[in-house]
Amino acid sequence: MSHRERLAKLLRSKSLVRGEFTLSSGQKSNYYMDCKLTTLDPEGALLTGYCVLELLDEMGVKPDAIGGLSMGADPLVTAAGVVSAIEKRPLPGFLVRKKAKEHGRQKQLEGIDTPRGKKVVIVDEVCTTGGSTQEAIDAAEREGCEVIAVISLVDREEGGSEKLKKKYSYRAIFTARELLAESGSVLSSSAARTS
Repeated sequence: MSHRERLAKLLRSKSLVRGEFTLSSGQKSNYYMDCKLTTLDPEGALLTGYCVLELLDEMGVKPDAIGGLSMGADPLVTAAGVVSAIEKRPLPGFLVRKKAKEHGRQKQLEGIDTPRGKKVVIVDEVCTTGGSTQEAIDAAEREGCEVIAVISLVDREEGGSEKLKKKYSYRAIFTARELLAESGSVLSSSAARTS
């Protein structure tokens, strides 16, 4: 079983919760993706890191760093960094604060000392409206980074990914539709990631 198939299985068993929920966007939903139950699980973290790196390879992207808005992106950034070290192709990570610190070095981007000119990938756990992902992109670009790709672990396919695709090279590791499928089968990576 591939890293992606194993991660899909874990996401379905640990993170997919059915019921009535209000999302951060204010929208109502009959399911919720509590991704941190998977991405903070030891096996889930390892699989997440491999899936992020494999998608970067598939996209042909070679960033200087990978980051995203804290706290949704934190487990993805850390997992990708650890797996990149295991694979002997180190990829530094950074985290984007909601707002710059008011003390110390007053940074909004943590973990990247000289962001200007860096080619970066922005990651997020779930894309619904794309708002939190766009916040991270905006902060990175204000600091002089070039955003060369955007990745989410799960695309809910509710408009956010379409907005992001208009300006950025955006891909998702999974679509919600794929994870919700009763058959439990994982679509081929290209079919799932291009829809």
